[in-house]
Amino acid sequence: MMKKLLNNCLIMAGVLMTLPHLTSAQPGKGEKTNIVFIMADDLGWGELQAYGNTFNETPNLNKLAAEGTKFMQAYAAAPICSPTRASIMTGQYPARVHITDFLPGKTDRFLDPDKYITVNEALSKTGYHTGIVGKWHLDTDFQNHRGGPKEHGFDEVIGSETKYIADGDYFFPYDKISTFTTGAENEYLTDRQSAEACKFIERNKQKPFFLYLTFYSVHTKLDAPEALVNKYKKKFDAKYGAGKAEELFGPANIRHEADHKDNPYLAAMLERIDAGVGQVMETLKKNGLEKNTLLIFFSDNGGAGKVANNAFLRAGKSWLYEGGIREPLIVRWPGKIKAGAVSDVPVCSIDFYPTFLDVAGTKNPSGNILDGTSILPLLAKGIQPQRDTFFWHYPSETGHWKNRMASAIRKGDYKLLYFYEDDRLELYDLKNDPSEKENLADKMPDKTAELKAMLDKWKTEVNAEAPDMNAVNMNKNKKKGKK
Repeated sequence: MMKKLLNNCLIMAGVLMTLPHLTSAQPGKGEKTNIVFIMADDLGWGELQAYGNTFNETPNLNKLAAEGTKFMQAYAAAPICSPTRASIMTGQYPARVHITDFLPGKTDRFLDPDKYITVNEALSKTGYHTGIVGKWHLDTDFQNHRGGPKEHGFDEVIGSETKYIADGDYFFPYDKISTFTTGAENEYLTDRQSAEACKFIERNKQKPFFLYLTFYSVHTKLDAPEALVNKYKKKFDAKYGAGKAEELFGPANIRHEADHKDNPYLAAMLERIDAGVGQVMETLKKNGLEKNTLLIFFSDNGGAGKVANNAFLRAGKSWLYEGGIREPLIVRWPGKIKAGAVSDVPVCSIDFYPTFLDVAGTKNPSGNILDGTSILPLLAKGIQPQRDTFFWHYPSETGHWKNRMASAIRKGDYKLLYFYEDDRLELYDLKNDPSEKENLADKMPDKTAELKAMLDKWKTEVNAEAPDMNAVNMNKNKKKGKK
């Protein structure tokens, strides 16, 4: 009798171990997983050591990659900040949201809290305490309280901009961030953000939380603590010759935008981001939260202009070539997803929302549109999403870059770009030509026509706006001082 009872217990234990809520893809019964989403601003695909950089130093992100999964084909839903951030918050393509360019200092566009259930709101409905530390950039008129993070339901809003924060504001006092009214002399903004993120974790460790740590760095104008910059200037001189750093990045170059992939200012800024990631990792570990926290590192678009290192990828920020939209993405969840893994599966920023819902064990709110798909099955079990097509739409409503106004589609390994300025089509085989050097549009007319038809159909489905060439002309006249 006792032997039979023991056998039954063992059988029952085996059954319990196979139940869905106890698989490697889900936390234990009744236990919710914390989510920490860290995002850099304008960080190029080739800036991290984990992605092959030999000048910058990112030991904590190296550790994160060693303990998690590194994605080689992760995409932002736009080549510029605000629309990508909209895609993360809504799980929708920016074309559907009608935020397809950065929001300038004066604009009527904002993420309307009456129209969208943001990811933090969806998580709040299932018991999460939510907080944002840093850049929002989905409204530029916080004084009127239209569409800031507080209006979108964040429980804690820390260090978010109250004015358009272009050109940097990296040392205290932070003139454009009214929520950081106190600070130490020479305090560096990135360090302050990291410290505030760790405090958030500490005070909310007894409940499930969603933390959105969104750094303002490495957005230009580049700036960092002098001692750290000097460290990389010495490293630059050792690599390229004595005096070269001062020659290229000296006082005359006040924006520090010399045309060189190794930039001491950017390297210093990135090292402080890396240190912040390390502090967050240590805080999670110290509080026993490491194994029950999904930790993600991402960038909102490709590296900018001359300061960028996008490795072998073509172009950069504000272009729909790979250098503008392919981003570093590292995901860690100890014991739940494979450590040291490298994934070539394409994913996109629209996927974070459904993934976070999946991790939280909750469903998409009724009536809420999601264009993305959860990548948790991919992370936990290697099950690839049942989709192979992605879309981008960049009509540049600000009218800044006429030659970059474009839409794009990637289906499988083929990517088609359509440029509005001259009705130009470009087709690339990303598997064999990730640098997008050979335009196959004329050589493969059937594939070109197929993808163009799919792109046009998608634009109709999401009600994508057409480029406004008048906005381009107005912007040009504004620069020339005309009315």
